Amino acid sequence: MWRGLSLLAATEVGSAMKRSAVGAVIYLVALLCLAVAFGFLVAAGHDVLADSYGDTRASLILAGVFAAVGVVIMLVAAWIRSRARHRRTLATTAMVVAPAMAPSVVRTFIRHPGISAGVVAGIVALGAILGRQWGKES
Repeated sequence: MWRGLSLLAATEVGSAMKRSAVGAVIYLVALLCLAVAFGFLVAAGHDVLADSYGDTRASLILAGVFAAVGVVIMLVAAWIRSRARHRRTLATTAMVVAPAMAPSVVRTFIRHPGISAGVVAGIVALGAILGRQWGKES
C-alpha cells in the first residue's frame, strides 16, 4: 500500500512539474511579446509628447508616469503580502491521507471484517470532520 501511494505521489508530482514547466514557458513567451509591445508603445508615446513639449519634457513626463505606476504596484504588492492567507493545503492532505491510511491501520489492529468496516467508516468520517474544521480555522 505504501509503495502504491508513494508511486502515485511521485507520478502526480512529476506531471504537475511538467505542466508547471510548460505553463512557465508559455507565460515567458507571452511576457516577452508584451514587453516588446510595451517598448513600442513607450517609444510612440515619447514621440507624441516630444512633438508637443520637446524631448526633455517628454522624457520627464514618461519618467514621472512610470515612477507613479511603480509606486502603486509596490503598494498593492505590500497590501497583498500583508493579508492573512487561508491555508487549506494541510486540511486537504488530512482528508486525503486519512481514508487511504485507514484500511492498513485497521488491518493491523482489528481482524474481524464487520468491526473493521465500522472502524474504517468512523475514521473516514472523523478525518473529514477534522479536516473541515481544520480548514475553517486556518
